[in-house]
Amino acid sequence: MWLCAVELLLAASGVLTAQCHSSRGLAGGAGCLPPSAAAGYIQIPLLEPVSILLEPNECKQIVVANISSQTAFVIAQVYTHMQDVTVSLSPSFPADASYTSPSAGVVLTLTPATFYIRAGEEMVSAVLFALSYTALDPVPGACNTEFSLENDPNLHLTYNRYETAVRFAPANLGTVRQLAPPACDVKTDVHTRWRLTYDIYQYFLPENDLTMESLSKGMSKMSSVQEIERNGIKITTRNSFQQSITYGNSYIGTGVIYNVIVRDPHLKTSASYAPVSTYACSLSSEGYLCKHSDRNFIYIKVLCTVIGVYGLILCLIGHRIFEAEFLFFGFLIFGFMSFVLVTRFSALNFIDRLTITVAAGLLGGVIVTLIRCIFGIPVPCVAFVGMVLGFLVAAIVFFTPLANCTIFRNDVNFWIIFCCVMLVVPTILILRPRALNIITCALVGSYSVIIAIGVYVYTSLTYIILNVIKRAIHPDFAKVESDAPFQRTDLILTSIWAMLFVSGVSLQFILERNRLPFPPCPYDNWRRRRNTTYGERTPLLRPPDI
Repeated sequence: MWLCAVELLLAASGVLTAQCHSSRGLAGGAGCLPPSAAAGYIQIPLLEPVSILLEPNECKQIVVANISSQTAFVIAQVYTHMQDVTVSLSPSFPADASYTSPSAGVVLTLTPATFYIRAGEEMVSAVLFALSYTALDPVPGACNTEFSLENDPNLHLTYNRYETAVRFAPANLGTVRQLAPPACDVKTDVHTRWRLTYDIYQYFLPENDLTMESLSKGMSKMSSVQEIERNGIKITTRNSFQQSITYGNSYIGTGVIYNVIVRDPHLKTSASYAPVSTYACSLSSEGYLCKHSDRNFIYIKVLCTVIGVYGLILCLIGHRIFEAEFLFFGFLIFGFMSFVLVTRFSALNFIDRLTITVAAGLLGGVIVTLIRCIFGIPVPCVAFVGMVLGFLVAAIVFFTPLANCTIFRNDVNFWIIFCCVMLVVPTILILRPRALNIITCALVGSYSVIIAIGVYVYTSLTYIILNVIKRAIHPDFAKVESDAPFQRTDLILTSIWAMLFVSGVSLQFILERNRLPFPPCPYDNWRRRRNTTYGERTPLLRPPDI
């Protein structure tokens, strides 16, 4: 079950490099020709997205039109599906005053309201959008000391298979047009930029939809303060004395848009940065799928399909096939432990880790099954299996926003509470060992089916287990703000999971009524038959085993 989720994460290591960058940073090079010699300039109105098509290495001058006299500055945004574009306030695109990314923005101080955009080596379709602000509004990124632009309203995003990091430059207080801005770091009282706060939001694009149309709709919902508050999910708030960085979960193949609203609590004003998007993977050339190793993914599909079919059988008749049940749960437990240890303390490649994980799982499953077959002892074996139920219940609990509580940022607190939940569940149900075993088979088996479906159709339900695995193998995952998307596919699969669980529990209780609580030990049966003496008074038909 979750061993399959383990392998999904393991395969992701083939999808992603150690750390991938959505924000490319500075990029110099040849500048634009003068507007008269180039293809002219493009005028864009405020608050209206404008789509343009750029030829390879083509430059355009962009002019923001219809600016009122009350406007103090403009945030201009450019975004594409996956290709890089470079923006600059200078037609020569100097390396220290340019920014390259699929999502880029600049602050225009209206002297004049013009900037330049340049395509990369490929033809690119880009969308332009501009927002105006008054002198009372804070200026995003105006106290930048880390990135290339003097005023940097961009969110600098990096990701790996565990987490997505979003960094941004601090904002400054607004000022009247043409006046010098306030000093950033001379004082730290309430009359300086240190009074500003930052609300960080995220928005999930529809699952299994990696198209430009979906991205455009999402970016329009995360571009202005009002739209962000209406559509986004606030994941955290930072004050000016905290680090201007936040960490989100990496949902591979699901589009996530991040943006930051900087607020001035004294003047009750606010402004938004330029939004940034990520799929936590490199898109294929068509732009509709994540790149992955076909060979590795075939192994994952086969393994997850086998586990899903086995789990479905256990969900429906697991208590009846007692020994087969222990083979399955032993495989899960030992495979999981071996994966965590090998991944955290070695640098083996995908195939080696997969081989070790499966081999350790099979060996563990056989050992647990032999212990049951030889020694009997059903109750201790069921208690052992019940810990798998407790593990899944604890993972479900920490799949909720409860995991984002500050107390659980500490690994010691997290694992103590997690283990307590994991042990409490089987401890309570051990008073009814047959019920514990049936519930374990039904819940874990039905979730295995969901994991198998998740290999073919993306669902965030796989992250119930993946989040725990990430926490176990990646020490820095404790700082991640993990809010999973829950959309139509997840709702349908949750309904299927609930239906399978209820059906499995009901069917097994019906099948097991009027039978012994547990099947007899196979070794005792074999020994009893071997020691039985047969004679002329031995019945030809022996009573069936109950």
